[in-house]
Amino acid sequence: MNPIKKNHIARKRSVVLISNLYPNNSETTKGLFIKQLADSLSNLCELTVVSPIPFHPLDLIRKPAIINKEEIDGITVFHPRYIVIPKILRSLIGYFFSKGIFKTIKQLQQQGKADIISAHWTYPDGYGASLVARKLNIPFSIHALGCDINDYTKYKIRRKLIIDALNCSNINIVKSQALKDKITSLGIDSNKTIVIHNGVDQNKFIRKESHIAKKEIESISDKIKFDTKTKYCLFIGNFQIEKGLNYLLDAIYKIRNEQIHLIIIGSGPLQYEIESQIKRLDLTNHLTLLGRVEHQHIPQYMSACDLLCLPSLREGCPNVVLESLSCGTPVVASNVGAVPDIINKDEFGVIVPACNATALAKGITEGLILKEKDLPKFEWYSWQENAIKVNNELQKL
Repeated sequence: MNPIKKNHIARKRSVVLISNLYPNNSETTKGLFIKQLADSLSNLCELTVVSPIPFHPLDLIRKPAIINKEEIDGITVFHPRYIVIPKILRSLIGYFFSKGIFKTIKQLQQQGKADIISAHWTYPDGYGASLVARKLNIPFSIHALGCDINDYTKYKIRRKLIIDALNCSNINIVKSQALKDKITSLGIDSNKTIVIHNGVDQNKFIRKESHIAKKEIESISDKIKFDTKTKYCLFIGNFQIEKGLNYLLDAIYKIRNEQIHLIIIGSGPLQYEIESQIKRLDLTNHLTLLGRVEHQHIPQYMSACDLLCLPSLREGCPNVVLESLSCGTPVVASNVGAVPDIINKDEFGVIVPACNATALAKGITEGLILKEKDLPKFEWYSWQENAIKVNNELQKL
């Protein structure tokens, strides 16, 4: 065999990961689950990240500056801008997204750093990336994460654009069998859709004695003091409708007493509505709002609490469930996405119907006793193993 050709075959082709969900100098905790994949993927191939930033003229005044290019843990990350006018021309956002990233992708291709495009989130990312990939003749994959399929396909024009992108991609990667079924129902060839669950950071999310974790939290935060007679439930997530926090508050109201306390980590668009519901239900003494917490401290909260609550209306492969079980803390979660794949033993938690506060309240009372029984070891693959699966599929393109 010609040695030049042999070396060409052996070379791992370069990958451009595209996603608006990625950390930047202003939003350091944004899209950490995609960053975890990218960190591991960068050990397997030459990886560049393109994380576009939506731009509106008022952003020059009301938002802190996000730099155009940065290095994050050894990975080069570009932040091109694309135009977004809130509530107007949403059907064109995918087109504007493609215009925003085109120049960056073309330059990377000319430098030999864009053999493959891997777009995460179907719209506008996946559709925008598909327009660029087709124009530059670059093979590409689309990674569907959850709400981008479950929610966005309800809108006629976006649904059509998503289907177009998924049909034109070389391969689609999804986080659960439920998402694959949903994509197949849209008319996409099931043979080009691969299920690869998220990984979990097994070095960070490890078992720790609850009393030790509680002391560590109290040493770094003055917002909460743990009581030995109280059971603690934990919610981690953005205050958005699909996370179902309003149903969790209704459930806590149904079982409110001095022995159960809810710790809420997160913030988001529904902050006012959530705070209003807490006041209306008189739950102030039954919960603690912590706001955003540094990601490095999340394992401590998971180990300290007796139960993680995930009342989501929609999900892909929820990282918090994987992480909580890795910390030895059981979970009560809605029957959505990959939740049934993860909570595959009764000892790991309780699965309840979504949008049902009564069932959620019952699940919480049942789940709170599971940690006392000492959960069996949770076996799941790491982000490194996840990256190997993803890279193997990408390198086939």
